[in-house]
Amino acid sequence: MKKVIALLAVVLIAVLSCTSVFAAGLNSSEQSVLSNMRTPANMKGNSVYVPSSYINQAEARFNTIDMTSDQASKINGLINQGRSFLQSTGKDSIKKLTSSQLNTLMGYASQAAAVLDVKVPAGADTENLKIINSAGEVIIDDDGNVIKATGAQPEFNLVPFMVSVAATLLVLCAAGVIVRRKALQYEKA
Repeated sequence: MKKVIALLAVVLIAVLSCTSVFAAGLNSSEQSVLSNMRTPANMKGNSVYVPSSYINQAEARFNTIDMTSDQASKINGLINQGRSFLQSTGKDSIKKLTSSQLNTLMGYASQAAAVLDVKVPAGADTENLKIINSAGEVIIDDDGNVIKATGAQPEFNLVPFMVSVAATLLVLCAAGVIVRRKALQYEKA
């Protein structure tokens, strides 16, 4: 009977530990780009940051690729050029940039995107920034949502849950039967 309980315990542990594991993570090149994106530009005394939604979406995208140090170096260089450009405009916010200045800033964004074989559409502006992969799919949109979900998606799957519940009930029933048999054996003795 101990073997049956041990077998049931092994089955229960196996069922409960059957979850998808994705350990892609970020490499040091991707971390350096995200860190650089978090560094503000100083526009006439005001710190101007890349919106957190862009950084979050970039991080989600980086989890699906393996950026090289050469790519990170190019992207970081373009980020630094864009930051220097913003600081040199003499404006105190991005909203006060001229159309020409916005186009220059978008040029840096387009060049950085091209390093990873994605693009920022030519008509994009600061009100509606989109990033498109080489297949033409929108992968990042400035509304804070990743349009094309990539990587592991948290979702509730009823089948593994029901199997684990059934296995747990089975183990509890087996334990109850064993306890009852032991109790009966002691009563007879």
